[in-house]
Amino acid sequence: MIKIALTSSSGDNTFYIRPRYTNVLMRFAREAGIDVMPVILPITSDEALIETYANEFDGFICTGGDDIDPSIYGEEKHPKCGGIESGRDIFELSLLNKVTALDKPVMGICRGIQVMNVALGGTLWQDIPSQWSEPKGSVHFVRNETNDPRHHVTVSGSLRDLLGEDVIVTNSYHHQAVKTVGDGLAVCGVNEDGIIEAIEHTELSFYKAVQWHPEVDPDDVSKKLFVDFLRNVEG
Repeated sequence: MIKIALTSSSGDNTFYIRPRYTNVLMRFAREAGIDVMPVILPITSDEALIETYANEFDGFICTGGDDIDPSIYGEEKHPKCGGIESGRDIFELSLLNKVTALDKPVMGICRGIQVMNVALGGTLWQDIPSQWSEPKGSVHFVRNETNDPRHHVTVSGSLRDLLGEDVIVTNSYHHQAVKTVGDGLAVCGVNEDGIIEAIEHTELSFYKAVQWHPEVDPDDVSKKLFVDFLRNVEG
């Protein structure tokens, strides 16, 4: 049985995660015939415990959540930057540093792609609506004008190979995105406005992330993403 660690959010003296992450992970694992044990990680500043997390689990999923503190990537906080969980930022960056040193599989979703990018020296658009210039359409953040979160993403690289398509339809629930790509990362998905929606590491065995939420209204693309992650964790 493989052990998958998922990062959590914090608030009101609790650690929490939306059930859809573990529900979809377990569903697709069962369909693929993979035995999996998901575990939600409490946030901690204990470096020895974080080292234990990195060694103990077989794969890691960085989940969605609040915005990342811009000071981490050398910027002043924009007025439209949202809520920040400093403790989570510090924890996830330390965890990612240790996990990448071990070259264990990491999958990122929404905030996950952002923290995985920042961990490798990348930067973010703090607020797409106010910072992104001359958008080509109306889907460059959160939802389009019809209140429909679906939009198109052009994919490339190993993501194109995995999905077998050049263009896919995804959802969009975010106001931040990858701006400058981190060291060793390659862009493998962009939306109609040119905003980065998927990245992958060119040297690590599995360090891949998407800006959309494949666990929301999961489809065939979602299944391929999760099963690809699980297969890589299996080795």
